[in-house]
Amino acid sequence: MLRPFFAQSLLVVCFVMLGSQMSWALQEDAPAKPETTSEAAPETAEPVDSKAEWDKLSARKMEIAVKLAELRKTFESAPVEQKRTIRDEYQGLVEEFLLQLSPQMSELAADVLKQEPENQEAAEFVMQQAWRESDYSKAVSLADQLLAAGHETDTVLNVGGAAHFAEQNFEKSAELLTKAEKNNGLDPQTGGRYLDYAREYVELWKSEQEVRAKEAAAAEGEELPRVELTTNKGKILIELFENEAPNTVANYISLVESGFFNGIKFHRVIPNFMIQGGDPNTKNDNPEDDGLGGPGYTIKCECFGEDARMHFSGSLSMAHAGRDTGGSQFFITHLPTAHLNPNNGTQSNHTVFGRVVEGLKIVRSIEKDDVIETATVVRKRDHEYKPVTTADPEAEKPTEEKPASKESGTEKTDTEKKEESEPEEKAESTEDKKTEEKKEE
Repeated sequence: MLRPFFAQSLLVVCFVMLGSQMSWALQEDAPAKPETTSEAAPETAEPVDSKAEWDKLSARKMEIAVKLAELRKTFESAPVEQKRTIRDEYQGLVEEFLLQLSPQMSELAADVLKQEPENQEAAEFVMQQAWRESDYSKAVSLADQLLAAGHETDTVLNVGGAAHFAEQNFEKSAELLTKAEKNNGLDPQTGGRYLDYAREYVELWKSEQEVRAKEAAAAEGEELPRVELTTNKGKILIELFENEAPNTVANYISLVESGFFNGIKFHRVIPNFMIQGGDPNTKNDNPEDDGLGGPGYTIKCECFGEDARMHFSGSLSMAHAGRDTGGSQFFITHLPTAHLNPNNGTQSNHTVFGRVVEGLKIVRSIEKDDVIETATVVRKRDHEYKPVTTADPEAEKPTEEKPASKESGTEKTDTEKKEESEPEEKAESTEDKKTEEKKEE
């Protein structure tokens, strides 16, 4: 079973030899670096020369690339008794790159790029870091600069294409990711996740822009309602889609005006996906029941009409545990999430009932347990906002009966893996809750 190992590790060789880095795709799965403790450096200690250190690490990176290529070639003709030794050496070099060089270069990259704006290697690292932090505009800017300079590596095409997708530049995204695909360099964890969606969203975006233009031209008194969320990170202004989801909007406005959301935390945050909040259980001191609460009733989904809105960057959508089980929990997307769009064939997925018009950068900076300090209606139409609701039978059960255990050692089922990618209002089982927490961590 040595050949599969080398086939997988060769991906690292290829990316390194092309001047690209694999840390953006593999760093999350790599073992954590051991924590070290040291006394404060004496005041007379000289500051680190980031450029000199960078050059040293870069040189070592290239040494590793050359050595990995040599080992790969040697492995093919080596006697069976030597293959294990070669593989171990190969693995050691890969780990040195992923666990030592790559993190160190990531820390230095921003400073090096300031000193040398034309340093393409540093720019790649900074671009990857921007993507991981959901700073898509920065990732797009760096990717475009690198491409303009002829630095068209697989990493730049993948991250640049994904970042353009997040920024809703769908034609550009499809262009870059198609190039990566033709080069056999489309990474399934980055660009590969968005290529088909980028092509699909070209037309969806045109339709959405037409709708937004009509909304912007609405007569006085017919403008869409707006709500402002003041969080500990800043303000988020949201426009609500009353035309397509009137009952969902009525529900949201009624909850806002009652003060329901004030003090509620964002209990679920998944980078490069979405932030989820609206659970009143996050106000108590028991983290075990976060994600299981609601207003005591449910509302029906409104995502099956022909005019149902799709998920774009900054879309406000209802979280639920199945059709017609939404209540107070909602999520806001970091980027377009096509897999959550309404599906009339299966009668599934989520009701989009608003969008962020100001503060999308704040949305993308929100972390787990950040707080909605206040929620305020800043504009609405001249009528009562009273939702049609159904009593929630779950709300009548004692809290301790709700599945909220964090027991360890539970294996993921196929269903749970699917559910990790979907915002939910209530966990279906102890294992579901466990799965969510693993993803968040």
